[in-house]
Amino acid sequence: MNQSVQFQFNPLKSAQAAAYFLKLHGGSMSKYILLKMLYLSDREALKKWNVPITGDEPHSMEFGPVPSRIYDLTKDGVRFAEIWKPIITTESKTRLSLKSDPGRDELSDEEVELIEGIYQEFKGFDFVKMKAFCHKLPEYDDTVGKGSRPIKFETLLNSIGKSAEQIKYIADSEREMRLLRNAFGA
Repeated sequence: MNQSVQFQFNPLKSAQAAAYFLKLHGGSMSKYILLKMLYLSDREALKKWNVPITGDEPHSMEFGPVPSRIYDLTKDGVRFAEIWKPIITTESKTRLSLKSDPGRDELSDEEVELIEGIYQEFKGFDFVKMKAFCHKLPEYDDTVGKGSRPIKFETLLNSIGKSAEQIKYIADSEREMRLLRNAFGA
């Protein structure tokens, strides 16, 4: 029986990762570029460690893949806003800025290093260059138009070179972790 791969979204860790990118960029950044860097960080973490940093569900959208819940957090009136809003503020429709430093205690040293690497690789990208790069990712669905379509983790894992056996192992491991979190109320 095929098990779908699911990860638990961590809103505080996501806010800390976003805040760290903003801090690296001087405190303010294009919302679009930040969302793509967060997506690319999760993608790279999946390659290296079989788990994303944020646990967010990726979606294909008109301008490329995004972490969907984090994208929603950049808008008003959504779940987990009480965590996000004291840390990150919307400067304008297209720009986010750091309101307060949440620290990085949710992020491991390795995750911080990965974020720094993604930032160094993509910090010079503008909207056009980032869109072109993200549209070439094999998991991106370019038929989505102006809507949004989930990218299954299985599809993403397959596109970064994980075998069927590895994907099954990842799905089983995450299911066990979910059961443990539920059993111990974490």
